[in-house]
Parts: sequence; structure tokens; C-alpha cells
Amino acid sequence: MEERLRSILEAGFGAHQAGELEIAEGNYRHVLEADPTNPDALHLLGVALMQKGETDPAIDSIRQSLEHEPDNPSALDHLGVLLADRGDLEEALEAFERAVVLAPDYGACWRNLGHTKELARDWTGALAAYERAIALEPDYAAAHASKGAALIETGAFEKALSAFNQALALNPEQQGVAIKQAEALRGLKRTGEAIAAYRDALSAPGQEAVLARMIGFCHMEAGDDTEAIKHFCAALDAQPDSIDASLGAAACFMREGDLSTAAEKLDNLLNERPGHRQALAYRTILHHLGRETESAQAITDLDRDVVIHPLPTPDTFTDTEEFNKDLAQALSTNPTLRYDPHVKSTRGGQQSGELALLDHPAVDGFFASLNTLLKSHLTSLSPRPEHPHFATVPESFRLDCWSTLLDAEGHQLAHTHPGAWLSGVYYVQLPPEVRPDDDSHAGWIEFGGSGYGLPEHDGPVRLVPPEVGHVVLFPSYFLHRTVPFQSATQRISIAFDLTPAD
Repeated sequence: MEERLRSILEAGFGAHQAGELEIAEGNYRHVLEADPTNPDALHLLGVALMQKGETDPAIDSIRQSLEHEPDNPSALDHLGVLLADRGDLEEALEAFERAVVLAPDYGACWRNLGHTKELARDWTGALAAYERAIALEPDYAAAHASKGAALIETGAFEKALSAFNQALALNPEQQGVAIKQAEALRGLKRTGEAIAAYRDALSAPGQEAVLARMIGFCHMEAGDDTEAIKHFCAALDAQPDSIDASLGAAACFMREGDLSTAAEKLDNLLNERPGHRQALAYRTILHHLGRETESAQAITDLDRDVVIHPLPTPDTFTDTEEFNKDLAQALSTNPTLRYDPHVKSTRGGQQSGELALLDHPAVDGFFASLNTLLKSHLTSLSPRPEHPHFATVPESFRLDCWSTLLDAEGHQLAHTHPGAWLSGVYYVQLPPEVRPDDDSHAGWIEFGGSGYGLPEHDGPVRLVPPEVGHVVLFPSYFLHRTVPFQSATQRISIAFDLTPAD
């Protein structure tokens, strides 16, 4: 690089470090006008664009830089961060893994790799990456904090608390870490200490609503709904549009039998946020508790909106039985499987991370067939203008998939998928004891009951017998669970969420 261009690049980098992104970008572009393949200018331009929130141009620029300097671990790290933020987890993991091979002592990249494995729900892999970052840089406060957050997801609250304590000892000015510390104390059922920790972390003016809401959840989890209601209502006084406080208050009022006040909280929320999925689930339960069956059905129509389709056999397989056998084998050996994951509904079984990252022909075939089925299903749906959920039908979507392997007595607690629009389950393998003619409904999927600690109701439910090779689709706010079963054979299924693309 000629000296003049080097000076312009260095001046741009100086402006960049000073936070003058526009000046930095201008200098980098000036260099590229004279030297379009300059890898440093392309990389740094990508970083500046990333910091401005221009994700796609940033990715393009850094990729161009890597075409000319493919072994730059810093550029690979930045590319991985951008791809992970965009949801391209497989490519992000590839970028980080290349970077740490080139620079094994790159602590920040190990942490970014761990974060991306978290996004893929690979908690074991995430923790291993965080441990590597900490081994390289023992005083890396952010890595200790990330480790603690991953440990919370696995239910290891004592270890999480220790990690947060270490992070705060290294850098006390981390409000987010202090809040996670309180969350770990909640997980340990140390309610008084958790409340004290929240008070310390959220003591600044303007944080009263958040503090009241978190204290409300502490009391709610401890079973003191009366005290929880006081704090949820205080949170709503300070922040009337708080979704979590509205849901928390409504749940407590339902548990205390005050259905009219619960309805008020939920209706206020749904007026502000029509179609909010968790609120729709709660409102359905509330209608049933009030014996308002028609109103419940108007929101949650179990007969109309729970649908069953056979999955087309993937083009790469000639036999459905062979396909499911290969798929079951792939799912059974997935290294991301975890037994009874803490924050999930699975009990007596294993659940995997993001299935799209599992490299196997049967998994690839499953995704190809499922995408075809989902596109056909969405095309068949017509908008229902008066319905809070079906007023619009997404034209494009992101798909998240994971597998569930249930052992004897295994089941899934009643739950919803509030982040998605449509959810479903595909049945790969069933025990012989799970049969459509079984009056006990062992191993079946049930829709329409209660959940989340809310009162049970005697309204209608729908029980669906699973069938190998078939997909059950349902709106993501429909509460559903699996009925426990007894067998020496695992019940293997793939669950998935369809989220509208931005």
C-alpha cells in the first residue's frame, strides 16, 4: 500500500476509535476508490457499517476482505458476530471456528463462539467455549458473565451465582450482570436475597417499574400471590404498557379467583397489543374458568386450527420407513441433546439444540420436505380480519427446529411457543404402547388445557394420537402437553416454530 493511502487509512482508524464513524467510513471508502481490493479497508469499513447497524453491507464488505486475506481471524470474528445477529448461525459458527483455529488464544472470539452456540441452544458447547475464554483471560469479566447466563439455562444456579460473583468482582459496574445474579438467587428459591439483589441492581431513578415487576415475580414464584399483585400493580402504575407486569398480575388474580380483575388486565394488554400470543393463551384459560366456552373457542378453535398432514417422503429417500429410521438414528446421536433441560417443558427425556446445524442427509431431507409442507399450508390459509391471531398470514418465515426424545414416563408440561406464529411436531418413532385405540391416551398430545401454574379448568380439550410420518400443526399460543406413557422404546419427535420473517 502506498504511503498516502496508508496515512488515510490510519487517520480513518483513529477517527473510528474516537467514535467518529462517518469520518472513518469516508476515509475507508477513499482508500477503496484507489485500491478496491484493500483487505484492511474492506474489513474496517465492514466494522464501521456494523456499528452503524447496516448489517448486510457490513457482511458484504468483510466477506470481500476475506476473499483477499482469508486467514484474518479478526475479520472472521467480526463476520461471525454479524451473521449470528442476522440469525445465520451455521455460517457464524463456521467463521468463529475458523478464527479460533487460526488464533487459538483469541479470548473474545471464544466468547463470541460460546454466545452463538447458546443461540443454537447448544449449552454444553457454549460452556466449553466460555471456559476456554476464561482459561486464556482469567480476568475476562464478560466471559464469566456469559458463563453464568449459560449455567442458568442448564439449571446450575449455584455455579451460575459463582460466575456472576466473579464477573462483578472484576467489574462491579455491570447492571445486567447484577440482574442475572438476582435471577440465579431466584432459581435457588432464595427469595429474600433475590429481592435485595434486585433492589441493589435497580436502584437508579426511572427503574421503579422494572424493580416492582421483578419483585412481583419473586413473590409469585414463592407462592405469595397477594404480595406479588401489589408489586405488579405498582409496576403498572409506573409503566401501564408493561407486558410482563400485566401477565403476572393477571395470573395472580386468576390464582386468587378474582376473574374480573384478571380479565381487566388481559383486555387492557390485548387492546394495546392485539394478538399478543401469551395473553391470548391466558385469556382462553380465563374464559374457560368463567365458563365462557364460546368466547374461548372464538380465540382458540381446537377443531379448526389443529391440523394434521403427512410429511412427503424426501426426494433423497425412496422409502418412508427407511427415512424415519435414519432420522431417528441421527437424532439419537446428536451431541447437543440434554436431559430434562431446565428452562424447557421436557421431563423424563432429552431435547436437542437447533436441528438445522446437525449435518446428516436425513435431517436435510426432513427440512426440505417440511419447508414444502409449510409453504403449502400457509398458502391454504385465508386471513380472518376479526381474529386477533389470524388477521394476517405470514408470506415468509424463519424456521427453528429441535428434537425431543422421551423415555418411559417422559412427557412435556403444558406450554406455548409465544415467540412464534405457527408451531408443529413431526413424529419420527413411537413406542408400540402409543396407539390410537388407547383410552388412556398414553403418549398423545393434548391441546386446550391449563398451564403455567394457572388454575385447571373443565373446558373442552382435544387429544391427538401421534402417527409416525405425520405433522401436527397448531397456532403457537395453543397450550399443549404430552400425556406420560410407559415403554422401553423412546418416543422421538421433532418440534418446530415458524416465525414471520422481518
